[in-house]
Amino acid sequence: MPRKTDNTWTSDALQRGDIAAIQQRVLDDSNYIRERDYVGDTPLLSAIAFDNLELVRFLLKHGADPNVRVNDGYTCLLTASESDTEDSITIVAELIQAGANIHTTGINGFTPLHMAAARGHVEKARLLIDAGAGVNRRKDIDASETPLMEAAFTGQPSTVHLLLANGADPSMRDTVNNRTPLEIAQDAAKGPDPDVVNYLKKENIEIDVDELFSDMDLPSDQLEMMKQSIKNVDMTQTYIDNSNELVKTGNHAEVIHILTKHCE
Repeated sequence: MPRKTDNTWTSDALQRGDIAAIQQRVLDDSNYIRERDYVGDTPLLSAIAFDNLELVRFLLKHGADPNVRVNDGYTCLLTASESDTEDSITIVAELIQAGANIHTTGINGFTPLHMAAARGHVEKARLLIDAGAGVNRRKDIDASETPLMEAAFTGQPSTVHLLLANGADPSMRDTVNNRTPLEIAQDAAKGPDPDVVNYLKKENIEIDVDELFSDMDLPSDQLEMMKQSIKNVDMTQTYIDNSNELVKTGNHAEVIHILTKHCE
């Protein structure tokens, strides 16, 4: 169903914690479960975004489609795989059981397993692998990274262990820099690459925001706000900040140790 730019009913009810109202509307209106709100979310997508396990279960029981997408390509399973909440693990399991496609990618090229691996969500990664997710599946954009490469990049020992134990190939290389997962982890541990910083400063890269958002059917005010936020981004500083954050939050030393021993 098409997006309704003035429809905030579901998100408003979730913010109030009025789950009963949403459940009653599902029972009263057979079309509601497929309706799109102001950002293109169905009630199920909204429930997952709010990490509301009770409502997710109810909606799936009453026929909600676990494979609906929003305009950026995100699916229910990608959203749940990204979440850091405890309930989101069970939500991933419920979605898989309901028939969610474990292979579908979002605009960033991530499968749900790429997402879980990169964020260190080992229980979700295990659920996805058990359901048949490909441990050596490459992204179809960027440097065609595998889940193991993403876990190595962000410094996630738990998902690195799990992927290797389930057949992930540590000898595969990305298609841009020709690096193995071990080399990716070693580079990430160093922080910002001076060559990249110099390149970004020299090129003064600007993003074509009109092209970037050309296929997104979003409310005009929201679209303009997103465009302005992108226009104001300092690419060089963003790269430096993100690289430093990776060093701070990731355990690259342990990842390097695991991959080195595995490759001996």
